[in-house]
Amino acid sequence: MDYYVAIASIVGIHALLGLSVYLVAISGQMSFGQQGFFAIGAYLAGMGTALWGLPLLPSLVLGALLAGLIGIVVGFPALRVRGLYLAIATYGFGEVVRLVFLNIRYTKTIGDRVVGPNGAEGFRHVRYVFDRGFTGLQFLGIIAAVVAGVAVLFYLLDRSKLGAMLRAVEEDEVAAATVGIDVTRVKVLAFGAAGAVAGLGGGLFIHFSSYIDHDMVALPLAIASITYPILGGLGSFVGPILGAVLLVSLTEGLRVLHELRMFVYGGLIIVTMLVRPRGLVDEALVLRAKRWVRPRPMPRGGDVP
Repeated sequence: MDYYVAIASIVGIHALLGLSVYLVAISGQMSFGQQGFFAIGAYLAGMGTALWGLPLLPSLVLGALLAGLIGIVVGFPALRVRGLYLAIATYGFGEVVRLVFLNIRYTKTIGDRVVGPNGAEGFRHVRYVFDRGFTGLQFLGIIAAVVAGVAVLFYLLDRSKLGAMLRAVEEDEVAAATVGIDVTRVKVLAFGAAGAVAGLGGGLFIHFSSYIDHDMVALPLAIASITYPILGGLGSFVGPILGAVLLVSLTEGLRVLHELRMFVYGGLIIVTMLVRPRGLVDEALVLRAKRWVRPRPMPRGGDVP
């Protein structure tokens, strides 16, 4: 039972990471640096509870806010590049963050434990959840509530004017600017909000695992974060969540294959890109779903049904 609870917790945390990439992607950009925001949220939220004595919720909010602010800062220079160059630039940002946490030391001795970021040894003993008697199932409930809350916000975003502006910028920046959309503001806002979502996921992760180090926020996490929306789809916020569920489950289910599972993992991505370039939940599927859900208008008097 504990094993499945742990897997479900990882799915929820990685769903937030996938949603952060999705938010950048629907503004016409692609980021390979969301693991950097994930690390910022994790380290700051961990310091909030383990070093500063803050409750869990303020610590998570603090980590998400700082990650979001840094996302805005990163968003401005990111406007100057696009495509492969943007991917390289954002990955470079993620590596800078990783190296900073590789070298930073900010510790405090609590009892017989050294708590706090300690260079290559990582950040250990973030025991807020365990010290307060939370079970794995209870913390899974917290993760599920956070993911559900973020999903509601994305649902509202998809149906808002801002959501339409994001899609317009993704489709054609020049045309969007022509009709009065501030492309710069939209892209920077997307980067900031995406950073906050990734930082929130990082804050949940460090309290779930009680430990994080620089290796956990390296290239594999960057690839995973990009893979979730690519496989799940960019037509709706449901896509990245579905992608996280499928890929985390697949990774665990194929663990018996050891290293061979990565071939299956990569093959699945290639097939998806060939068959459904916009993922499983693409715009066409979303449009068909809306037509199916929307009730047909009743015939007016005198009309033939």
